[in-house]
Amino acid sequence: MLALTWELVRDVFQYPELLFPGMTSIGKALWAEKWEILGKTVFSLKLIATGLTAAVILAAIGTIAALNGKIFSEIVTDFMAIMHPLPGIAILPAAILWFGIGIKAILFVIIFSAVWPLVNHFYTGFRSIPANQLEVGKNLGLSGVRLALWVMLPASFPHILGGLRTGWARAWQASVAAELVFGAAGGDGGLGWFLYKKRFMMETSGVFAGMVVIILIGIAVEYLIFAGIEKRTVKKWKTILD
Repeated sequence: MLALTWELVRDVFQYPELLFPGMTSIGKALWAEKWEILGKTVFSLKLIATGLTAAVILAAIGTIAALNGKIFSEIVTDFMAIMHPLPGIAILPAAILWFGIGIKAILFVIIFSAVWPLVNHFYTGFRSIPANQLEVGKNLGLSGVRLALWVMLPASFPHILGGLRTGWARAWQASVAAELVFGAAGGDGGLGWFLYKKRFMMETSGVFAGMVVIILIGIAVEYLIFAGIEKRTVKKWKTILD
């Protein structure tokens, strides 16, 4: 349906191929560039996995600190209020000054983009755990790590999963946007660099082919990974409780 609408708009308004390529041209570009696109995709996913892992670790540390004292809680919530609304790409000029034009700058932008929604969801999740659930766990002899794993983590997991979803989305956007702004990361790059090159060479069908891959990866991660985890955990637990 979307492809038919695309072709209909193109035919009605008589857009030139250079500005509005047809679906056939996009498909040919996707096939012709398949190996390069695959390599760029792997590069992007590795970079995002590294940045997202670092962001999760930092978010966990910040959440633990916030839950262990009023002063730390106020500091973390103040930082969230200031930094969370700031788009990751807005920090790119500072990242370039600090780390230069390369992978380090992109990683910094990815971590910055992902860490604040992660902290927000983690903190909200743990703060929203009902007191009676904690008491039941303690009455069963759970404490420390066991209490966290068997009571606190399942109770806050919907918020944690929501944070991972948002963090992934912002990291993905930040990675592509950063490469689109200044191009390759140290001579190599991911899908954002692929779009940058194709735009520079005025290969419009290649640009749209790259965009199609970016969209498909976003859909795949959402529905094959996050929706699958949600179905096997949050929705399953809710059904059992109901």
